Amino acid sequence: PVPRPPASLPASRAAALQLAALEAAKWLAGHRHPGQQALCTLDSLTATVDRHPLARRPQCPGCGNPALVAERIRAPLALPSPREPRDDHVDTEAAADDASPRRVMERYGHLVDPVTGLVTEIRRDPRGPAFLNCYHARHPSYAAYATSPSGLDAVRAGLGAAAHGKGRTAEQARASALCEALEHYSGHFQGDEPRQRARYRALDPADAVHPDTVQLVDPRQFARPFTDQGAPRHRLPDPFDEDAELDWTPVWSLTAERHRLLPTALLYYGAPQPPGRRCCRADSNGAAAGSTLADAVVRGFLELVERDAVALWWYNRTRQPALPLDAFDDPWLAELRRAHGGLRREVWALDLTTDFGIPVVAALSRRTDKPAEDITLGFGAHFDRHTALCHAFAELNQMLPAVVEARADGGGYGAGDPEALRWFRTATTANQPYLTPDPDAAPPPGMAAPPDGDALAAVREAVRARGMELLVLDQTRPDVGLPVAKVLVPGLRPHWPRFAPGRLYDVPVALGRLRRPTAYRDLNPVPLFL
Repeated sequence: PVPRPPASLPASRAAALQLAALEAAKWLAGHRHPGQQALCTLDSLTATVDRHPLARRPQCPGCGNPALVAERIRAPLALPSPREPRDDHVDTEAAADDASPRRVMERYGHLVDPVTGLVTEIRRDPRGPAFLNCYHARHPSYAAYATSPSGLDAVRAGLGAAAHGKGRTAEQARASALCEALEHYSGHFQGDEPRQRARYRALDPADAVHPDTVQLVDPRQFARPFTDQGAPRHRLPDPFDEDAELDWTPVWSLTAERHRLLPTALLYYGAPQPPGRRCCRADSNGAAAGSTLADAVVRGFLELVERDAVALWWYNRTRQPALPLDAFDDPWLAELRRAHGGLRREVWALDLTTDFGIPVVAALSRRTDKPAEDITLGFGAHFDRHTALCHAFAELNQMLPAVVEARADGGGYGAGDPEALRWFRTATTANQPYLTPDPDAAPPPGMAAPPDGDALAAVREAVRARGMELLVLDQTRPDVGLPVAKVLVPGLRPHWPRFAPGRLYDVPVALGRLRRPTAYRDLNPVPLFL
C-alpha cells in the first residue's frame, strides 16, 4: 500500500506522548480527578487541552452485560412500564413552555460532543428567519440508515448524516433534533439484538408476520420499478423469498398480547441480509422517541396514522377540506402566517383525517411572486386537531430553508435532492390541484379532544376495532436511556410509493372521497419526496 503521511508533526506527537505518560504517572501515584473519566485532546495550534466525556456502556461485552438488549426484547412488554413514571410527559414539539425541552437537554445533552458524542453538534440552519426554528443534529455515519446503502451511497449518507428538529421555540427544536438523532442511533443494528435463523415457510404462521404485509409493494412495481431510479428512500426491496434463510426478531403484539416474529432487517437499519439480496428494507416509519416507552409507542402510532393518511390523499390525488386557520386563536400561528407573508408566500392547511378519526393535517406553503411556486409541505397527526396543525406547520418550516433564497431564474435553491428540486421548480397548484382545498367539501368537525385517560389504551382499541394488529419493538439502548419504540401496524401505508392492494384503494371509497378505487395506472406518478 501507498504510505500515508502523518497528520501531525514530530513535536506534537512527542508532546502528546509525554502528556499521556504524565497522566499515567499521576494515576499510578494514586491521584484521581474527574478528567480521568474523559478523553483528552491536545490542540497543537492553541496549546489547549479539551476533555470529552466517556461513559461505560451497560451492554458492553467486556465490562457490562451484553445480553441486556436481548433480554429486554424477549420479555413480555408491560406498558406503562413499572420502571417509568406515568406523569413525566415530555413533548418536545408542542409543550406549552420550554421546561420539558430543558429536561430533555439536561438528561441527554451529555451525548452531544464533537469527539466522543453520539451526536457531534446541534446547530440552527442559518438560512431563513430565526422564526423557522430549524435545527440539525449532526451524527456519525451510523445514520446512513434509511435504506442500508452500500458503496458510494453509504459514504455520501455518512458524510451528510443529520437529524432534523422542529418546534414552536428554538429550545423545542433543539431537543427535537437531539431526540431524533438518538432515535436513529437506537434503531441501528449493533449485533446484540435477539435473532433466530429460519425460513418463513418453516415458521408457524401464527408466529411470523409476512413482511409483504408491512412493505406493501405491488408485484407490478417489481416489473417496472420507476422509483428505483430516484433517491435511495424510494428503492424497492427485492421480492420476498419465503424459502430464504433470514434472521427473525421478536416484536410484541399489544393487541394479541404475545410475541410475533419479523425479519430483523425490517426492524433495524443495516441489519445483515443474504449476499446479493435485500428482501427487507428498514425505514423510519413508526419509529419514535418519547419521555416513556408508552409515550414513544403512542408517538410511533400517530406517525403511522399520519403517513397512512398522507398516502391515501397523495397517491389518489383527492381534494380535501380546508382547515380554517382563523378559527385557531393561536398567536404562534398568526406570527407564522405573517412570517410566510413576508417571504411572499401563502399558507393553507388541509384536513386528511381517515377512518381512524384521529386528526391528520397537511400544511402547505407556496411562493406567490414568481412562476415556480416552490411548494413546501408538512404533516401532523394528534388526538387534538390544534396540536396536529402545529406539528404540521412546524414540519413545513423545516422545508423552507431549501427554498427561501430561490430566485425567479431557477437558481438559489438550497436543496441537493434532484426530486425535491424538480418539485420546487415544476409543481404548481394549477398542475397539482389536489394540493388545494375542495371548495365543495364540508368543513371538518370541531376541535377533537384527546382521549380520556390512557392514550395507549385508546390506540390499542382503535387498531383492534379495525381488525388490525399493533406490533411494538422496544429499541431503547442501555447506553442512551432515551425510550425508543418501533411501531408497526401491518396494512397501514407508508407515505412512499407502495401500491399493493388494500387501504390505498379501499378507504378513499369507504370515506366517500371516490366513487370507485383508483386504478393502479392512475395513481399519482410523483413519489412523495419527504
